[in-house]
Amino acid sequence: MDAAATVASWLSFAVTAIGLGSLITQTSAIEERLDSFHTSRKREYLGEWIQRQPQKPRFKLGNSIPVGPVISARLVEGFCDLNIIGISRLPLGTTGKATWTAMLAVFHEQAPDFAGPSSKQLMIEHKPSINLASNKIKKLGSRISTIDLEKGLSQISQSQQSWADLPTQPLSRNDSSSCLLISRTALITILALCNASPQYRYSDASGHRADYGSYCGHFYINWPLGRPAVVSYAPHDSHSLSTDVYPRTFRTRVDKCIHMLTGIITSPDAKAFKCGFPARKPPGRWILQHQRKGYPGAHGSRHLYYQMGGKAYEVDFLLARRPDDEVLKEEFLRIQLPSVVQDLQATFLVPKLEQGILELCLDYLPWSSLSWSIHRGLRDILVAFAKPAMNHLRSVLASTLHSTALNNKLQLQANGWAPHFIEAMADLASNSVLAGSGNSGDAVRVVTDVALLSWTPSQLPNLDETTFWREERHMLDRTTQGYDREPETLSTNAIIALTKVFVLEWSNEFDYQMNYDLPPQLLFS
Repeated sequence: MDAAATVASWLSFAVTAIGLGSLITQTSAIEERLDSFHTSRKREYLGEWIQRQPQKPRFKLGNSIPVGPVISARLVEGFCDLNIIGISRLPLGTTGKATWTAMLAVFHEQAPDFAGPSSKQLMIEHKPSINLASNKIKKLGSRISTIDLEKGLSQISQSQQSWADLPTQPLSRNDSSSCLLISRTALITILALCNASPQYRYSDASGHRADYGSYCGHFYINWPLGRPAVVSYAPHDSHSLSTDVYPRTFRTRVDKCIHMLTGIITSPDAKAFKCGFPARKPPGRWILQHQRKGYPGAHGSRHLYYQMGGKAYEVDFLLARRPDDEVLKEEFLRIQLPSVVQDLQATFLVPKLEQGILELCLDYLPWSSLSWSIHRGLRDILVAFAKPAMNHLRSVLASTLHSTALNNKLQLQANGWAPHFIEAMADLASNSVLAGSGNSGDAVRVVTDVALLSWTPSQLPNLDETTFWREERHMLDRTTQGYDREPETLSTNAIIALTKVFVLEWSNEFDYQMNYDLPPQLLFS
């Protein structure tokens, strides 16, 4: 009897131990069934957004669904209601495993200002000027904090970067990730702000995959057949905050990035003048013809412009059409452009009226501290039209920037550049200009910051508008016998105008029709 009881006790203990062991091994599966977001509720996953999570309901079983920010980015809204934002090469602040937390940490509500007496004027000139702005952008003035002009670039604390006032949305579960819902227009705007360019793109019966490298990291898009489209972000692993020699952040404007992406140049107020550019063409002869309010005839970029909230019927257009025999007998300026066929060129004929339009577009190029993700037709035409004057003045511009950097080391240090790097900035700026073209956001930041040291608002009230191409260039041609000899010095007007063309030369062409590759909504993992 005692033996039977002992055996029964041991058997009961064994069964209990096995049952408990089974429960322990199945804990994660049980927890997953009870709460599919249990791995996404930790600071390691959400970063600073752990502070925005809803409290657990007191009289309800289970937890609430975690939340993340609503990220809106379009022409009429700016980035989360801001047209002027700060961007950093690397995420600042605490981020989590969710890649959208790292992406949001490279955008900052406070845009750093340029140091010096021109700072206040720049803030005035670069306020949102588009006449398309809706009531959603009215918060702009209150959300851009005043920056201490005496300290150069503002120092942004982690609490100021958190976008703490953004509206929230429930996260969506996709496999093991908790994702944000984001529109394709917001994603394309983010890519343009980060100066992205396609690294690879592959579509077949299994789905669509793409990688866009940018100044701020890589964006990966994966859209398997029959599944949601998922985008993820990976910061650069080749840089670190401790070794970066560049100013921590720089300013950019959402409306100007979208205009350059869709091939539109506007006047500073975006009312008096708006002109769109044609796409890259097949080989052969083409003639440019200005059409008032003709941008609705643009083949592809107008669709993206509409999606961004723009009004295509307000925009003029430079139509590229085949010339007839009578036109070919006339004398036109001829420029050689890349064609859609590799290694073959297209010849563009530019009448007098259209030459004046191109000069106006060059003078209205927006200022930027970083190269553009740009409409390739716009870049091809403006770079080719400006090339004779740019090449004639290139060495003078390079030597001017070289001497400016050498003579303003203290100001560069006050602007946030590392002291040991400033010694190399003069050579880097001049060599980048002499190169003629390239693909380096770092080089563009060096050249534009050095060029700004020559600028004062008394000489040039608005960086977005010069008169060099319409006036000074023609006067310069007369005083230097055309392009036979170089001028000894350049005016501030010329330095800013030529630097803006340099930024064009170093910009990345971007597929403005990539919206057709994506669904209206994506998941940001």
